[in-house]
Amino acid sequence: MIKKIIASAVIALGLAASGSASAIVVNGVNFGTPGTTHLETTTLAETYVNAVGQTLTGYGVVNTVNGNPLYATTPGQYLYFVLNYTVSAFNVDAMGQGTVGFNAGTVNLYLNPFINLLNQSSAANLATIQGGNLWATLAGHTSAPTGTELFATGALTGAQLSFNGAGLLDIASGANGVFNFLNGNSIADGLGGFADIGVTTSGSNTQLNINDNTTGCTTGRAEVGQWCFQGSADLRGATVPEPGVLSLVGLGLLGMGAALRKRKSA
Repeated sequence: MIKKIIASAVIALGLAASGSASAIVVNGVNFGTPGTTHLETTTLAETYVNAVGQTLTGYGVVNTVNGNPLYATTPGQYLYFVLNYTVSAFNVDAMGQGTVGFNAGTVNLYLNPFINLLNQSSAANLATIQGGNLWATLAGHTSAPTGTELFATGALTGAQLSFNGAGLLDIASGANGVFNFLNGNSIADGLGGFADIGVTTSGSNTQLNINDNTTGCTTGRAEVGQWCFQGSADLRGATVPEPGVLSLVGLGLLGMGAALRKRKSA
């Protein structure tokens, strides 16, 4: 009985030790408990596209990380992102309803002081965000069945624009532990491989930045490159525990093994 208690205590010690290290901070961003990462963004702005070969550009702010709006270790800082994709497929019917596929995608994340994205034009927002501190770079990951990195459906032309999309991303680079932390390879791509992050997104032309030239965005006369979409995006993926957490769990398991060996030899 005593040996059983010892073994149980060793297991509990290992689990308690791992729990005590559960506040994960990576390069200035607090992810809270390990296991999953959830980046919620709003104020997503994107440009209008209507043909293969065009470039989709977008930007926005990460409002919460795993539900926490105060996720930066430096007060007043936030993660901002800039995305670029190339249109690889564009198919719409006479009513403007259809599908669009994107490839060659990159998403750069920057850790910057607060930027009021509604107080200036999208061109100014892009310049301000990209002038900050690059935190990580994500790259598009091809998935089945569409064979694209990002795929959307909706009202893609006309006076009332809207879309719902989904895609996959991989961590391409990130300093100070960011790359290793986000390199989870947890999402099957349907092609035999795994991606790090899944993306869902949506947007419409109902509310646009008043500092942009949006003439035509709500009349069916939008021009390529105009900022005709506002919406949101949601990024989720499994994270890799920090070495410290893994070592604490390992110590607990090692202790459990030692206790069991002693029990067998008694």
